Amino acid sequence: MVHGGLMGIIQRAMVKACPHVWFERSEMKDRHLVTKRLKEHIADKKKLPILIFPEGTCINNTSVMMFKKGSFEIGGTIHPVAIKYNPQFGDAFWNSSKYNMVSYLLRMMTSWAIVCDVWYMPPMTREEGEDAVQFANRVKSAIAIQGGLTELPWDGGLKRAKVKDTLKEEQQKNYSKMIVGNGSVS
Repeated sequence: MVHGGLMGIIQRAMVKACPHVWFERSEMKDRHLVTKRLKEHIADKKKLPILIFPEGTCINNTSVMMFKKGSFEIGGTIHPVAIKYNPQFGDAFWNSSKYNMVSYLLRMMTSWAIVCDVWYMPPMTREEGEDAVQFANRVKSAIAIQGGLTELPWDGGLKRAKVKDTLKEEQQKNYSKMIVGNGSVS
């Protein structure tokens, strides 16, 4: 996603080092343009693989949230990587609702060490009859198992957005079924 301010300066410097595909999440036409660019990139065998974080956000190192399907619609081979940070010497998780970018960077640079386990997993491709969401969920499950993380069915955007009433109602129904059981009184 394109950022302004200090993060924007860092992004523009990164573009000079290696190519990036920046986009604006809220723009539907940007999504189509990004898909087109990604397909062109993977079609060119001379180009390096693309690094994508399909959750679209950072979470607290305990779970894997819903993957965005766009990365899994473009075709090509996925090379999953499971990453799990060890917060013993410094916590790499950035709670952006609690810390601004400068205080986060200061905290990171003054940490004793940032330690993480990284697992490079076998390549995965979309199977016959599998849609992009099913493929994304299969890759997400493999990463969660490898990293010992909890697999969550919801979108990471929920940490910044209001939860939809339909999602709340669904969870309330599931909870009441757990409590009431089949409806009979024991």
